[in-house]
Amino acid sequence: MTWTPCQRITRADVPPAFRIRGLAGSTVICWPDAAAGSGADYSIDFSCLLGCSDRIVAVEAVCSGGVIAWTSMFGVMASVWVQWLCPGPQTATISVRTAEGAVFTATASIMVSCGPQLITCDAPAYAPNAFLLGSAIVPDAFGNPLIFG
Repeated sequence: MTWTPCQRITRADVPPAFRIRGLAGSTVICWPDAAAGSGADYSIDFSCLLGCSDRIVAVEAVCSGGVIAWTSMFGVMASVWVQWLCPGPQTATISVRTAEGAVFTATASIMVSCGPQLITCDAPAYAPNAFLLGSAIVPDAFGNPLIFG
């Protein structure tokens, strides 16, 4: 597998300098601005919350102002493909379950501009790290495409 999440990655923790100033984590978790109609993969890095031997085994996401095509995990990162439909400030909440049974949730903010994306792309049907054998899909226990991350 050669796919890795793009550069739209944010961490699920607060940088040490912000902790000293007393700012909340939700104020610093944000992705770069996007244009209405654009779509891309966005990720949150949960490495700071996971134990040494823990790993992400499930990802769920909800999004305001956008449509989620797929969710995936890649190592310690949870990724979603979102196409932004509404301009203005939007949020995406991503929850992960770890192999040790812990659940972590992070909400990332993004500003979607009113100007539409000039070149639009179709959302992919499956995550790039989904396990496919030709046209056959190898499912996980829930019937979703098995993800290698």
